[in-house]
Amino acid sequence: MAGPQNEFTQVTKFIPETFGEPGMRTFRINVDSASSTATIWLEKEQLRELSRAMQKLAEETSEVNEVISSPPTELEAAGLTTLDFKVERLAFGHNPETNMFIIDAHDLEDDFEAPTVRLWLTRTMINEFARTGLKIVNSGRPLCPLCEKPINSEGHYCVRKNGHRRVYPGEL
Repeated sequence: MAGPQNEFTQVTKFIPETFGEPGMRTFRINVDSASSTATIWLEKEQLRELSRAMQKLAEETSEVNEVISSPPTELEAAGLTTLDFKVERLAFGHNPETNMFIIDAHDLEDDFEAPTVRLWLTRTMINEFARTGLKIVNSGRPLCPLCEKPINSEGHYCVRKNGHRRVYPGEL
């Protein structure tokens, strides 16, 4: 399997963001590394699952050796690389040799098997990202306790009640 098209090994900024009103929001990840940047657009569910995976893997991996080896800086993307794409899929893992976490992001428009970008991140970065990401996701519309679909301000027809009764945000 071929390596990623771009690698960001010297990440200085890694933050989730959202724009718009609940129900009409868009989500992205902003990344800066060395002299390169990436804007990775994703769905709310992708942000939620990535944030949860980060929390879980941070808990499961050993903090005994918090000494971080250097990431492979020789693989850093060429200077002034600017990426802006909608993600098709994400892969997240931990590299025990460097004690760093890795995200591979694949561009929706890209036919390559290799990831569009690989990000090398510290435990501090993923913990902060996960906390902020879940806060962003949870600040949206409330979910119906029965069908787990978002409830708009005007309510929604719950399929678990066969659509016969409208559920309103105040009824949670």
